[in-house]
Amino acid sequence: MNPIYQRCSIRHFQMEPIQEEDIQSLLKAAFSAPSARNLQPWMFVVVEDIQKIRRLRDFSPYAGPLETATLAILVCADLKLNPSLDYCQQDCAAATENILIQAKSMGYGSCWLGGYPNEDRIEKLKKFIALPENVLPLWVIAIGIPNENENIKDKWDDHKIIRLK
Repeated sequence: MNPIYQRCSIRHFQMEPIQEEDIQSLLKAAFSAPSARNLQPWMFVVVEDIQKIRRLRDFSPYAGPLETATLAILVCADLKLNPSLDYCQQDCAAATENILIQAKSMGYGSCWLGGYPNEDRIEKLKKFIALPENVLPLWVIAIGIPNENENIKDKWDDHKIIRLK
């Protein structure tokens, strides 16, 4: 079972905490992502406190998975490390995808909850945690043990491929 092909968004979780060694494994996967000029502009806010995870849900009307998640990772871009927000987004997206795939490979479910570029959501994330001015919160990943049936989709589409031979 390949975690890349089997990964899907999970929005309901069991109320079981994630062990520290598993959190470290998720973060190690994130830090293994490629980044422009290897600047690694990502910063991660790991939220394990259930009450704080529930409060974090208010950052977006689409953050329902935080109602039952037992771990949330706020993905941020450090603009001091790379002042190009465009490249920071790409680098942080690669790190985020690594977390999602690693979570799946470990038996966890996850859901990427968008924030950037919605200014209202970004402001709410900034209020949630005091970050330095150079650190921009981008989005949140909800993680936990799945408490729903997975809806795995085959997304292959020949019409989206152009081959030059």
